[in-house]
Amino acid sequence: MSSLAAVLRTAVLTALLLPLSANAIEVTGMKDFPDLHGRYAPAGDCSREPLIVVDPQGISITVSGKTERYAKVEYAASYGGNFYQGIVQWFFPYGAPGNWPVIMAFNADETRDKLTISANDEGWKGGPPLKPRNKALVDASPYRKCR
Repeated sequence: MSSLAAVLRTAVLTALLLPLSANAIEVTGMKDFPDLHGRYAPAGDCSREPLIVVDPQGISITVSGKTERYAKVEYAASYGGNFYQGIVQWFFPYGAPGNWPVIMAFNADETRDKLTISANDEGWKGGPPLKPRNKALVDASPYRKCR
């Protein structure tokens, strides 16, 4: 195969695969997502942990009595695909490019006020195990907005 043919083949394959990738954008605070604001806990019982609080300033996560606050999160705007029109909104609450340990799906399963937290870059077969804090978040899923 000539080098020009190889370059063209690579370009075509890349173009075909681009729409399949999910892009995330960093957002500061959650002020643009008012429908997600509130407290989320297992079965909607806010006396239990883990407890997730979403407010205009960001996301707070309490596990085993320790709260961590995230003012900047990654909004996975295209996670559902180019033509997705449902109500689920996906966020990577913490991490760095190439290492987003968990993903949060608000309005999960097209159910308003339901939150699921799933393993992403940790906890997969052959990969790094979930850190204890992340495991607690995943194991307690699904969450419901507290009333």
